Amino acid sequence: MKRTLIVFLALASLAAAPAVAQEPSDDELLAALDAARFFDDDVTTLTIRIVSETPDETREAQLLLSFFESDEGSYARIQFAAPEELAGQIFLSTPDATYFFGPDLDFPIKTSATTEVFGDSAVAQTSGIRFADSYTIEERRSTADEGGNERWEIDLAAIDFSVAFQAATVTVDPETLRPLSAVLYAVSGLPFYEVFYEDYETRDDGDLYVRTQRIVNRLLLGRITTSEILEIGTEPLEASLFDPDALGSP
Repeated sequence: MKRTLIVFLALASLAAAPAVAQEPSDDELLAALDAARFFDDDVTTLTIRIVSETPDETREAQLLLSFFESDEGSYARIQFAAPEELAGQIFLSTPDATYFFGPDLDFPIKTSATTEVFGDSAVAQTSGIRFADSYTIEERRSTADEGGNERWEIDLAAIDFSVAFQAATVTVDPETLRPLSAVLYAVSGLPFYEVFYEDYETRDDGDLYVRTQRIVNRLLLGRITTSEILEIGTEPLEASLFDPDALGSP
């Protein structure tokens, strides 16, 4: 796939370079962070279980996340399968806008990528936040975790106001270039969510991805949302599934 090839070539060039020049460029680093978390282009659907925990209750939902690529850009569709009271609700992310549609609506309404889908998993976190093409790197610094292992902290700034979260700080394993966590900031500059990429897995074809992620609300204590990928699909999808004008049509 194109994205995989770009990252492979970037990392290969790093491996072949002298030791003093091995640190990746900003573009190479952002591409590697995305490649570690996201699937190759052959994946079209994911069945996901989301568990929302608050001090008062624990709720669970299951949804189908679908992807589509066109000349206009990337599309993502989030549709609830359970619980019953949410079944049929759809969030649609397009290059132009984000939409919400439900069984009680005659047509979709525009919403925001920061709108909560379930628990503290907003549209952006549920469909996946891509760092490349959405952010620039403002600062890098080296730090260490509690065990003394070296870590990089990368401060990101959104390229424009269409990006859901205008700033983020990503903690990275410098040896594997895998993101370990990301702090997402509210417009006010306060840390809003911290996303922990907890469980990396590799498909049979070598495609690396994050199977489990945990979202901690930094503003409301005790709120944790965990999402887990249950199934992976590769069947081609119809473009009409990602057309907001088709939502609600007979």
